[in-house]
This record gives sequence, structure tokens and C-alpha cells, in this order.
Amino acid sequence: MRLRAALTQLAGFSLACGFSCSIWTPAAPPENLAVAAVAADGAALGPGAVEWVQARFLRYQSRLAPFEVREVAETIVAEADRLGLELELVLAVIHTESGFHNFARSAVGALGLMQIMPETGEMLAQELNIDWQGPGTLFDPVVNVRMGTHYLAYLHKKYGSWDLALAAYNWGPQRIDRRLRAGAPLPARYVTQVTAHLQSPRLH
Repeated sequence: MRLRAALTQLAGFSLACGFSCSIWTPAAPPENLAVAAVAADGAALGPGAVEWVQARFLRYQSRLAPFEVREVAETIVAEADRLGLELELVLAVIHTESGFHNFARSAVGALGLMQIMPETGEMLAQELNIDWQGPGTLFDPVVNVRMGTHYLAYLHKKYGSWDLALAAYNWGPQRIDRRLRAGAPLPARYVTQVTAHLQSPRLH
């Protein structure tokens, strides 16, 4: 699969390296192979995409009712298509962040399917005209997916690179910007984890 290979090459290591390879240092701005892969594969989701996403959720204990799984699957497909994101990349981020568990809560306070921090969620709610009712809003799976995909697309537009966008999604853009300015090593573990969860829907 082109996207999987592209992310692996971008990160500068193979999956066999494992999670011990936690940082990488870019010698120069790389050719962003992942962007080319997304541009080539991202839009044509094809018939059956919603059902494929549903099947992915049903493999795990998402704690969502069947009708909620359907609604979330429809939202993921619609947002991926609207934002030009590859469907399998969105699912890989969800898998990495929460294991498809809707009520996941991290040690630092990130919430929901795409593990959004409440401060970020409040900002995104204003931008997307979503009614913000406090951190619990992030346990609405449709809202969480809308925010997470929007944020992921924003980070990709900001950095023009999926390796940096994914690192910033996990670490926060301010921390990544400081490392870039300092020429410091960049985190690679998260990219490894996302890459490991990529799976082609084979729908087009």
C-alpha cells in the first residue's frame, strides 16, 4: 500500500525497528511521499466505505450502540471526503488514539475517539459552530470525529507534511515548532504507531 510505505519512508525507519526508535532527525525538508499517496488515493472512497468503517468499529468495544456506529461511520467517510483525507489514515489515527473506544480518557485529559484536549475542543467548537457544553461534548462521537478530522487537516495544511502533521497532532504544534526552530530531533513513535494501523479499504 502506497500510504503505508510512504509514511514508513518519511519517518526514516521500518516497522521492524519497533517503538524503541522514538526520534528522528530530518537532514533536510523531505519529499513528502505521503501527501502524494493521499492525493492519489484519498478522494475515491467508493461504494461500501461506510460499511467498511462500521466493520472496523465492530471489531472493538467502542461502547457505541449500532445506530451510533452507523452515524459515526457516515461522518468519518463524509469528513474524510470533504477534507481530502484518506479514510484509512483517519481510522489509523482513531485506532492509535483510542482503540475505537468512545469514552477513552488519557492521563493528560484528552477525550474521546480522536483524543482531543478540552482546550483544543473548545477552540474547534467555535470554529466549526458546534455547541460547546464543556469537556463532555468530546464524548459525542460525531462531534469528536468532526473536530479531530478538521484539526488533522489543519495540521497537514500548516506543515505540508504528514510526518509533521501527525507528530503535531500527538505532541501539539507549539512543541513541534520549537523543535523545528531548534533543529532538535522530532518524535517518531507516534508515526510508527499510526503506520502500523494503516489498512487499505480496497474499495476503489
